[in-house]
Formats: sequence, C-alpha cells, structure tokens
Amino acid sequence: MPDSLRRLSYRLLAGGFYAVLLAAALWTGFELGQERVTSLMQPELAALDAERLELVAERDVLRVDLAVALREQVIAERSRQIDRETARALTEQLKEAQDARLDLSRELLYLKRLVQEGDRGAIRVHDLRLVSEGRPKAFRYAFTLTQVVPGFAETTGHIRFEIEGRGPGGAVTLSLVDLPSAEPRALPIALEYLQSLSGVFELPDDFEPTGLVIGVEPSDDRLIPTSESFPWAPTPETPSPSGSPEEASSRGS
Repeated sequence: MPDSLRRLSYRLLAGGFYAVLLAAALWTGFELGQERVTSLMQPELAALDAERLELVAERDVLRVDLAVALREQVIAERSRQIDRETARALTEQLKEAQDARLDLSRELLYLKRLVQEGDRGAIRVHDLRLVSEGRPKAFRYAFTLTQVVPGFAETTGHIRFEIEGRGPGGAVTLSLVDLPSAEPRALPIALEYLQSLSGVFELPDDFEPTGLVIGVEPSDDRLIPTSESFPWAPTPETPSPSGSPEEASSRGS
C-alpha cells in the first residue's frame, strides 16, 4: 500500500474516532443537562400537579353543591306550587261553604216565615247567573224559581228585579223599567213547581253596580212576599236559560 493512501486511512480513522468521542461527549452533556433541569423543575412540577389535583377536587365539590342546589330549587318551586294550589283549593272550598251557608240561612228564613204565616207558600230564587254580553255595561241574566212548600198550588205574581249601585248623585236603585234596553221589562210569575226566567239589560255609562235584588211580589195572600240580595259578580260564562231573552218562560215539572 502506498504511504499516501496509508496516511489517508489513518487520518480517516482518527477523524471517525474523534467524531465518536465528540458525539459521546455531547450526548453525555445533554443527559446531564436534562437531569439537572428535571431536578431543578421537579419541585415546581410537583406543586403544579398538587394544585391541579386540588382544583379537580374543588371542581367535584362544586358540582355536587350545584346538583344539591338545583334539587333544592326544584323541591322549593314544587312546594310553592303545591302551596298555591292548596290555597286556591281552600279558597274555593271556603267560597262553596259560604255559599252553602248563605243558601241554608235563606232557606231557614223562609221556613221560619212559613211557620209564622201558617199555611202560606213561598218562592225561592236559585242558580242566578250574570254574564257580560261583550259590550260595556251590557249583561245577560238567568235564574230559577221553585216552591218552598212541595205540592203548593200554582202561584202567580211578578218578579221585582233591581240593580243597586252608585250614580253621579250617590246611591241609586234601577229596575228593569228604568232601563230602555232591558228585554223583557217585566218578569211575571206563573209556576206550580219550577220556573226559569232570563233576560238582558244595559246599564247607563255613569252607573256603577254593586248588587242585585230579586223580589217576589205575589198576586194574592197565599204567597209570602220575599226578596233576596246578591253581590254584583258577573262571570265569563254564558248562562243557559230555559227561556229566550225576549220573554220569561214558566215550565212545570
């Protein structure tokens, strides 16, 4: 082998050896540097990991608290709804009881008067319905008359239908004859057992109603004159009268 080629081979071997040594030195330095950086960052990394775990635990607690709060809110809302429904039901029951008591008081008054008056009869007013006709001050009414004494003879007379309220000058009582739009303007009585009456009327614009008075005016002494007062309480429902608005009807059953 020529000397020049041998020297080139030695140089290549030496260069490769030095390159390997340099790579080993660099790798060793990198590993040492990484271990040093890791050792320096380890406490901070541990602190961050501990903080992360603490935040996760706090998040889980908040989720539980939120679920409990939502459940309590639902329970509270349901409880309030039940309270409202209970109050509404109690109010309706109280009104029904008051109405029943009023009916019993009226019936007792009738019976007392019948006992005091001997063999005379009396008429009761039932199922008064008063609704708005959809126009201001326009109303439709319907009610039923019955004999207090079963089997009493056929009775005749007329109904005194009055609206109590206030006008520009103070307290005012209006009858059907005072209302030009009233139909019918007279309510005759002619019943043996049962009679249904109905009609319509329109109040003056400057009149504010407060109540109704329905009086029974008999045509002879066999019937006791009576009257009943009712609060002014129109309903949104339409009454179902047995007769037409244009005339009062009487039917026996």
